[in-house]
Amino acid sequence: MTAALLVATDDEVRADCYRVLARLFAAPPDTALLAILADAASGTDDELGNAWNELCTLAAGVMRSGIRGDGADDTALSRLADEYSGLFFGVGEPRVMLYGSWYQSGSMMDVPLARLRDHLARLGFQRDPQVREPEDHFAALLEVMAMLVADGRAEQADFFRRHLASWYVHPCQRLEADNSEFYRAAARFARGVLDGERELLAR
Repeated sequence: MTAALLVATDDEVRADCYRVLARLFAAPPDTALLAILADAASGTDDELGNAWNELCTLAAGVMRSGIRGDGADDTALSRLADEYSGLFFGVGEPRVMLYGSWYQSGSMMDVPLARLRDHLARLGFQRDPQVREPEDHFAALLEVMAMLVADGRAEQADFFRRHLASWYVHPCQRLEADNSEFYRAAARFARGVLDGERELLAR
């Protein structure tokens, strides 16, 4: 995937964007994800392309930190894991919330989550019993969008409008103001992709 393709309406490219975003926000990056990003920079210089290239450049820098040059060292991976935990799992209220209900109603496990669960059931999605996070986690919603887009399902626009469109910008803006270079870049990329999706799906 290259940034030049990110503005395309091709469903395969769109699904890939959602998959990358879902992985970025589901857990701290591992060597496999960083290696993919490190080799994926492009030559585009628009706003979205710059965000993508910045993310890829940061991933490449972490990969170069490996002693033999063939992978990120444990210190670099641990730092990114600490940044992830510090942002999204702090004691008390995290610095950045990743749950839709929080932005839609002001509290966790509220009416928006119940509505989401009902909608997921009607779409034929079942909760993985091994997943501990509520279904309104940012990464989970991005993964659902990836599947809806990949399958060419007409419900993708309605799902995006109901469960992402009203709030995705808020965690992205908070991350863009944070001191984590990696997650600032991830947030810029996420906001660019989702802004494009909002426009595309409103047609």
